[in-house]
Amino acid sequence: MAEVTFKQTDDILKELVKARREEVVRLQKSQADQLKEVASRGQERLATLKKGLPKDVVGVLKTLDKMHDEARAATKSHVEIVKAKLAASSSPAENETAVHPGLAGGHLVAPSSLGWFTPYYGTLHGSDGSVYWQGYNPGNIDLSDFANGAGSGIFGTGAGSFTVYMDWWFTYVTTQDSDYAHTIWVPFHGFYILYSDDGFWDSKEAHARIDLSAVGYQYNYKATGSTNVFDMDSQNIDVNDRFDGWRTMYYSDLLGADRAYLRVTASFYVYARGGGSTAQLNFGDGDANYMGVPWVYID
Repeated sequence: MAEVTFKQTDDILKELVKARREEVVRLQKSQADQLKEVASRGQERLATLKKGLPKDVVGVLKTLDKMHDEARAATKSHVEIVKAKLAASSSPAENETAVHPGLAGGHLVAPSSLGWFTPYYGTLHGSDGSVYWQGYNPGNIDLSDFANGAGSGIFGTGAGSFTVYMDWWFTYVTTQDSDYAHTIWVPFHGFYILYSDDGFWDSKEAHARIDLSAVGYQYNYKATGSTNVFDMDSQNIDVNDRFDGWRTMYYSDLLGADRAYLRVTASFYVYARGGGSTAQLNFGDGDANYMGVPWVYID
């Protein structure tokens, strides 16, 4: 993507975004190192196990390795069919989330001294360090995340994982020293696909998770709040469905009378282990699938 420039008045925001990028890179390295360590240790244990097994059993394991590769190819074909169906499906919550979350009978509920805010800035980035989009006034965002497994999955081998982060930055000026309550609405329009067929001679798994978090900044970072909005994990699973509608979380900050910042993050984590296992979160394919524009109500 093209380099994004910041407004001259946004020196603080520029530093916050830069620090956040460095944090995501550290998170990625930690996640990748952990996965690599588990895989390396698992390969050693698997090699030791095979040395102590009878030759006929080792032969069976080699035959099963081919079956794991075939299962991976079969799952890919299955997922493409399911994905096309879900990408073409309509979002039942599209009309709902097109309406301001604070509207009741056509009027805003409980207007406050600060009021309602939409994101000032946004960054969509992956745990591999990639920045997919970054800029002011983020609108609807297309994103997807997937992981595929390989091999038997025994001892944690053949695992893949990835995390996509969507950061929305809000900024506002507080009017007095006080505790400020933030009610955060994030609109989702998408779907998930999880498949894993665990058996006696393997160890397969599929896992997908979506979390919301919020952290304030005024002179320094405040405490972070978080909530889970989706979590599905199993060794034997074949599920797919839409994931739509508003998800809400609450956050509180003690702030002075000055400019403040709030970062709201939606994180999309997927993990798959073993050939044929897959985990996918998709908020981009098809006209009805996207991440909408969140709102924050500050009281």
